[in-house]
Amino acid sequence: MAVKKKMEARKQQILTVAAKVFAEKGFQEATISEIAQKAGISEASIYEYFTTKEGLLFSIPAESAKEIFDLMEFHLKLIRGAANKLRSIVFLFMHSYQNHAEFAAIIMLILKHNKRFLETEGHLIIRQGIKNINKVIEEGIASGEFRKNLDPYLVRSMIIGTIEHLVTNWIMTGRPENLEELVDPMIDCIIEGIQNRPDEPVHWSMRRIPAEVQKEMRDSRIK
Repeated sequence: MAVKKKMEARKQQILTVAAKVFAEKGFQEATISEIAQKAGISEASIYEYFTTKEGLLFSIPAESAKEIFDLMEFHLKLIRGAANKLRSIVFLFMHSYQNHAEFAAIIMLILKHNKRFLETEGHLIIRQGIKNINKVIEEGIASGEFRKNLDPYLVRSMIIGTIEHLVTNWIMTGRPENLEELVDPMIDCIIEGIQNRPDEPVHWSMRRIPAEVQKEMRDSRIK
């Protein structure tokens, strides 16, 4: 048992140091040698846990994402109302990125467009965790809190896309200083657009616009 705990502690130490090095230098410039030196261990010790540099990189999100989504599932059980749950989810994302800048940099700047990452345990954990957003939106539709004609996937994409944009800008520019301050303005805009208002007239659609007007609108956009 003592040996197992020691090995797990060593693994966590490697992941923590590697996250800082990858976030600071990027994947290409970071080296196992530097990670080993900063961790105070030999390169051979790192290869006992991770067979390649890329394998080490891919292991970082698996550990951090599991912690985030376990916490998210716990909090969602205590919150009533789909809008409140969405607010909590966005806050937990922003709070986590704010307090784990290295993790944010690795996800947004290094792994976001890496196709091989899609096949890893870390990506699976993230994908399963993000489904919490779909569940909350579906819950809001079923309860009548959100509009019945919503596409949960589209709403989720808007939420995740906005978070990614804001966090990436924060990583690159340092602005805004506090990501958590963006939670309420962001989620208020989203809720305003998806909440159910029985007393309001049905929104117009392109199908209600005469064909000739639709054509004129499309032509003007092309120009």
